[in-house]
Amino acid sequence: MRMLIWTPLNAAELQKAMHSGNVGPAALVPVQTGTVLLPPPATKLNEAAYMTNRVRKLGDGAALAVWNDDAALLYLFTTSLGRASMWGSREAVLRLSKQAKQSGPVGRLFDRATAGLLNLREKEKWQADAIDKLTALHPAASRKAPLERIRDFHNAGGAIPDFFRAAGLPEVAQVAELTEQGRADFVLDALEPPHTQKWPLALIFPLIVVTALVTVLLGVGMVVYYVVAGLLLVLTAGLMVSLRRRLVRAKPINTVLPVIPVTQGAVPTD
Repeated sequence: MRMLIWTPLNAAELQKAMHSGNVGPAALVPVQTGTVLLPPPATKLNEAAYMTNRVRKLGDGAALAVWNDDAALLYLFTTSLGRASMWGSREAVLRLSKQAKQSGPVGRLFDRATAGLLNLREKEKWQADAIDKLTALHPAASRKAPLERIRDFHNAGGAIPDFFRAAGLPEVAQVAELTEQGRADFVLDALEPPHTQKWPLALIFPLIVVTALVTVLLGVGMVVYYVVAGLLLVLTAGLMVSLRRRLVRAKPINTVLPVIPVTQGAVPTD
């Protein structure tokens, strides 16, 4: 499975903005029409969507592509909400979605319950909306060729490169093809996935329970309990923010957001 994010913002500005905004980690590939971001291999779909939405705010729009040999998903973000255009058979799209989401037991149960709602044949209104978002992101894009590729939803082979090439973004299409060949793997494998550290949440509930028991045993007023519980919540939130910042902002910019000219097959920047 592969992922990429494209935004019209140039790589130099995007790299600085992402580092100061604690967005990433990801590899940045400069192209004439902006920047292609390549998230680390273990990135979940919701993490990639969050990254795309943050990048959208920085670059006035972004597109997220997720694909494998049998299916493809494309989200065009001009607002905080993005609807996927899909290619492949229904079963292949569901497999890709499962692979990308990396859901836990509850998430998998929800996905199975809602699988029957999947409809590959998008309404014309949704297809037109996707093209409207594309032209908002890239005003030079034609409407006819990308729309035809969206409508050819049964043909998943090369769907992502084909779409970007039809949209007048040949360098983005080339990066997608080179990514499939593993050209950037030597850089991506060294990046830490943008997983949020959740272990503080596992501690907070037992601590609050222990605090309640101590309050009862010592006969301390409930006001003290509420104050202590509130402080525990604040400390937990602060700890999670601190752990999140270690992912990007606290590390060297070219370590967590390396710029790699993949189209030239060169090494990353120092």
